[in-house]
Amino acid sequence: RSALLLTLPRVLSLLVGLWTINSFFPSWIVPFSCTAMSSLSARRRLVYGSDDALFGAIEKEQGSAPFGNFLDAGTGMHSLRWIATLGEERGMTKFTAVTADETMRRNVQAEADALEVSHLGNVIIGNWFGEKPIELNEMYDTILADYLIGAMDGFSPYKQDEMIGKLVKFLKPGGRLYIVGLQPIPDSALGEANIICQVRRVRDACILLAGHRCYREYPLDWVQRQIKHLHSNQLELTNSSTFPILYKHETIVKQINVARSKFPYFPTPELA
Repeated sequence: RSALLLTLPRVLSLLVGLWTINSFFPSWIVPFSCTAMSSLSARRRLVYGSDDALFGAIEKEQGSAPFGNFLDAGTGMHSLRWIATLGEERGMTKFTAVTADETMRRNVQAEADALEVSHLGNVIIGNWFGEKPIELNEMYDTILADYLIGAMDGFSPYKQDEMIGKLVKFLKPGGRLYIVGLQPIPDSALGEANIICQVRRVRDACILLAGHRCYREYPLDWVQRQIKHLHSNQLELTNSSTFPILYKHETIVKQINVARSKFPYFPTPELA
């Protein structure tokens, strides 16, 4: 393996979170808070790899190598709170966080200010495949695509197959690209677990009736095929991992509330 890495100057690492469904619905929690609080209160919101299965797996895969110049290609509150822990101990020198949503940009910037890491990087608004594509004038040691491909249908539909190739252009020789995603929720499941599938269908129907676009997740094997199609002798897929995400009542209610929030956008009141 060491000899192979010497001949392949870029390293591609793949991590995929697998949504598993059972009848007990234990929780997954991704906090979204943009309230500016004291530095002490803000730092209590930090996400450490030791407490997060996915980010912990990335830290383990990274080993002793410093994270260096870090690109969060589809940023959010959760990933920003983890990135804020990667400074001196994990060797992150600076970061760039990208989002296509202006509200998210403001929220992430406010959180970076509260966590006192704004001096280490920039939070920028942009669409990787918009009319004015994102232009970055630097290369990165580490690139994180955290649920990015699944979110693209809401911002850059039909471009998912081009995303990995675009990111690789910003990866330094010897750098690492980490891709995190979700296995799509099936159309149906056995037993009580089927409620998750039913809620997903209703939620997506409401999103479409509101004239908005749903997120669209892609399975692990789809991502692996995209990597093969790159036909690059400069990349090595070093690992793929799966992790269960379980559900509980609060998670189901949250998705129902997403559906309800779309009612005002329906073309006629009768549809609601």
